[in-house]
Amino acid sequence: MTEAYKKQDDMTEEPGRRMVLRQILIAWIFGASWQSITTGATLTRYAKSLHVTEFGFGLLAAIPFFAAFIQLPASFLVERYGHRKWIFLSANLVHRFLWLVIALIPWIFPDGQRPTGLITLMLVSAVANHTTAPAWYSWLSDIVPSRIRGRYLSRRTQAGQIVSLILTITVGVALDWAEGVSGVALSRVLSLLLAVAAVCGLVDILAFVRIPDQGGHETKRQYGLKELFVEPLRNRSFRFYLGFTALLTFSIGYVGQFSWLYMFDVAGMSNMQANLLLLTIPGGVALLSLPFWGRMIDRIGCKPVAMIATACVIHGGVIWIVIRQGSIMPAYLAVLVAAFAWPGVELASYNIMLGLVRQRRGSERNTAYVALNSVVVAAAGTASGLFGGLLAKGMKDWHGEFLGLPMTYHCLLFLMSMFFRIFALMSLRGIEDPRAFTARQAIQYIAADMYSNVQNALMVPVRLAGRWSYKMKNNIS
Repeated sequence: MTEAYKKQDDMTEEPGRRMVLRQILIAWIFGASWQSITTGATLTRYAKSLHVTEFGFGLLAAIPFFAAFIQLPASFLVERYGHRKWIFLSANLVHRFLWLVIALIPWIFPDGQRPTGLITLMLVSAVANHTTAPAWYSWLSDIVPSRIRGRYLSRRTQAGQIVSLILTITVGVALDWAEGVSGVALSRVLSLLLAVAAVCGLVDILAFVRIPDQGGHETKRQYGLKELFVEPLRNRSFRFYLGFTALLTFSIGYVGQFSWLYMFDVAGMSNMQANLLLLTIPGGVALLSLPFWGRMIDRIGCKPVAMIATACVIHGGVIWIVIRQGSIMPAYLAVLVAAFAWPGVELASYNIMLGLVRQRRGSERNTAYVALNSVVVAAAGTASGLFGGLLAKGMKDWHGEFLGLPMTYHCLLFLMSMFFRIFALMSLRGIEDPRAFTARQAIQYIAADMYSNVQNALMVPVRLAGRWSYKMKNNIS
């Protein structure tokens, strides 16, 4: 371990650092509330109530990725001028505030302009959100020591998952009730939910006002195109990482929007059922798996975790083809396997990027890694959303059959997602992770750890029975 990392890890013992870590975790509870409400059934039903077309849903899927192009100039500003805390606060406040305006679209936009208004406001909000990413990665890599980063980020995500579990059930019940009353009631409940989400999002960001940015990001006045492009692209691991994120992003970019449409239009599910199957239950499974993946990253390395977890999500999209109204199990169990693995993919990828921002040899941080990765993700995600939207528009009335199963355009999109995930997995082989276990060692370690956990869980009733028998024996004697 380098001196830079030793110094960083020693900072964990500072009482002030522990308080900051705790404050960031608590703030994310409000951030997770914003995220949980503004995704899933709420946004899909809201867009449908504003009469967004199939191609419009493709644009909504592309927006978060297209907006990421802003990260390249944002990285340039952070590296050359600093002010990462100011950038993080100002841009994020705009990002979250605009959701209040989105909630008011039925009252401030004429009927024919509401779909355009929704897409435009979400685009501006997403641009503001992505402006903060380089500053956030740089700031977070200083705040959270590398030695505990995997475990801390898993706990932070776990706290958000608990909030998400509660809110997705609550939101589903509220939407089903409103839909049963009238269309007007549903529209008002949707707007109210988005407004509440915006307030929660603002509370999340305002919590960072009192968090110090000690030392700030070291500025480099001579920072230019060479440092912005050449240095990161010389890194072989980073090039393979770009391939992985591009392929994985394209494979999942359109799946989010069209899986919800599939649940409503093909499977015929209610808001509560869709939220339960797509958010609540997978969120609960992810909640259980997060500590496991965080511990694995800290013990065996990011690369093996990324490879094993990605292999377990390949089927995650295509398996929805088997799920139909009145026929959910056992295919849904395969969905839960992917839900268990997704936190591993996300945590490993996140940690690989943080490691690239703060180089292993203690060299200067370079947020260009974040920006260039985001540009690639933006291109892949935008292409994915446009591809999904165009295919849905051109084949919305198409019906076919595959292995005896009825097919719609949704199913074609899910099949293509599976193939791109396979290619993404292959790209991981080129990433270097000197501290990581080999693939065989990683699989053996994970299998032993899971066996130990299962064995301990199965032995709990035996231990309890033993203790109860011992107490009974003492009471009798």
